[in-house]
Amino acid sequence: MEKYLIFKSVLMVVVLVLAFGYFFTKVKRLYQIMMAVDGSPKPFVDRLQERIKVLFTDIFLQTSVRRKPLPGLAHTLIFFGFLAIQPHSIELMVKGVFPVFDIGNIFPGLYTAYLSAADILAFFVLVGFAYALYRRLIIQPDYLTLGRDANLIILFTCIIIVSFHFVNAFQQMMIPLEPGSFSYAGVFPVSGILASIFGLGALSGKGLFIGYEIFYYIHISTILGFLIYIPGSKHLHLLAAVPNVFFKRLDFEKSIKKTDIEDEEAETFGLGRVSEFNWKNVLNLYACTECGRCEELCPASGTGKPLSPKKIIHDLKVELLNQSGLLLNNHKDEIHPIMGDGSCVTDDVLWACTTCRSCEDICPVSNEHLNFIFEMRKHQVLMEASFPPEMQETFNNMENQSNPWGFASDSRALWCKDMEVPVMAEKTKADVLWFVGCAGSFDDRGKKISRATARVLQKAGIDFAILGPEESCNGDMARRAGNEYLAQMMIRQNVATFARYQFDLILTGCPHCYNTIKNEYPDFGADYKVVHTSGYFDTLIKEGRLDIRSNDFGTLTFHDSCYLGRWNNIYEPSRNILEKTCAGSLVEMDRTRNKGFCCGAGGARMFMEENIGERINNKRAQQVVESGAETVASACPFCATMLNDGIMETNNDIKVMDIAEILDKATS
Repeated sequence: MEKYLIFKSVLMVVVLVLAFGYFFTKVKRLYQIMMAVDGSPKPFVDRLQERIKVLFTDIFLQTSVRRKPLPGLAHTLIFFGFLAIQPHSIELMVKGVFPVFDIGNIFPGLYTAYLSAADILAFFVLVGFAYALYRRLIIQPDYLTLGRDANLIILFTCIIIVSFHFVNAFQQMMIPLEPGSFSYAGVFPVSGILASIFGLGALSGKGLFIGYEIFYYIHISTILGFLIYIPGSKHLHLLAAVPNVFFKRLDFEKSIKKTDIEDEEAETFGLGRVSEFNWKNVLNLYACTECGRCEELCPASGTGKPLSPKKIIHDLKVELLNQSGLLLNNHKDEIHPIMGDGSCVTDDVLWACTTCRSCEDICPVSNEHLNFIFEMRKHQVLMEASFPPEMQETFNNMENQSNPWGFASDSRALWCKDMEVPVMAEKTKADVLWFVGCAGSFDDRGKKISRATARVLQKAGIDFAILGPEESCNGDMARRAGNEYLAQMMIRQNVATFARYQFDLILTGCPHCYNTIKNEYPDFGADYKVVHTSGYFDTLIKEGRLDIRSNDFGTLTFHDSCYLGRWNNIYEPSRNILEKTCAGSLVEMDRTRNKGFCCGAGGARMFMEENIGERINNKRAQQVVESGAETVASACPFCATMLNDGIMETNNDIKVMDIAEILDKATS
């Protein structure tokens, strides 16, 4: 016995050193790759208290994972169970090297409570995996990766848990090696049942020892095999998810990173090669769990487009690791482009994105898929002059007439020529500067919404004015289409115009204008209070500045704009308005609020052809029909146009109305 224990100690030392040495070598290489990329800035920690809170809620409490109830519960069981067994597994490793190591006698009560809890939680890991296998083998959702990697991880973990229970079962029946050592008798609730089922009590002391040793080696070798396997597998997220969540964007609102296009030393703009990632991009790639939730909610993927947010992350990670040798050896000039012949991202993939942000909102590890898409588009436009051909006319129109339709810029205020809407150039000062936007100024559907908005403001006695011919496109469309140069030109033009006048706040009826002016204009020195008409009208109603009467629009549903909802977390004001102004019942669609389905117009898709798969607006229109609504309300002129076109295809007579039009009809 003594000779065997010495042999075991030596063996365990060698095996542990080799396994952990290999693991740390692989992790070190991954870290070196993350630090070798050219992007900036490098890691830094701010708002530490908030970040610790995020770690507690998103990681420890698994709140992000549990937004999908059954899979989330299964993952939570696996997470807590696997976490619970680790201290005892580490203790077993130490005992393999030092057989007389005995922590149980130091804190016997606490130790017993821990072992009992770990034994129970370990069993629930198997329950969680039973549901995981049910999903993979029976339900088989399209977005779930069904590869060898995932199956091996399930096999690894199940062996670890089963062997853990058998180690406990044998340990519970054995007499301690040393008199006075901690006794495991009666400590393990689940493993104790296992011992009874297999009749371990009938075995001799030698039989128990042999059985214990067999399952000990199975348990430890599987854990070490799992440890070695993690850095090169999809379960790299076990290492990367925690730091990725810790360094996540804390503010809900999101802006596109400003590019210094006047930097004379810059050799390239945007993202063209993996060497141009920043460290957070790389951490995103490492952290992806390939759960497929992003793909499940993606409107492009859901309508037959080749875009899958999950696949973009996966393919970019593969591309990064494949070219890591060149990156680490500083042969960056030999790294081939992300896009092009044989690339991992094609044009059809890149330009299918509507930038709705559903992928980022649902991601349980806080990945930011859109950062890759925006920067790749920027590179394609600015460096390669490569973009959908129909966007050439749109870019020309914005550059020459400051709107995507190409209407004469001096005709921006013609929509209100008979309404006595004041223009800022004539007043120079007003409480509210109403930024009407391109759709509200030129699009036929948008002009009706603008006229309704003007009437509501007049009824409420608001001191407001518009910019009229001085207004330029807000820059959203050009920016999200990758034309950063054109976007900044229009942004700076508007910023200069704002500076000439005095006002308390900027009002917008377009969520794209709202998001860009509120979240991106501060980078250009224009930090103003910006409100959307939904929130502003809701406030006017609450203050009693509008005389409200209910109108019967029949059964009504509301379509959430992506740039109000998932981009700025604004969901309630429009619903508050509808509850106060509509006599009919309000119903929610299946895809609503943060899971709302995009209308298809965002990310400059409004001006691109949609030739692959089903049209996104048609699918959303069908969801409106399925809700049983007679009227669908929106709070975005682009959404109103897209919904109206889609509903026409369904041959239904469902009305499409903006909240401004509904409020206009409900006020006197």
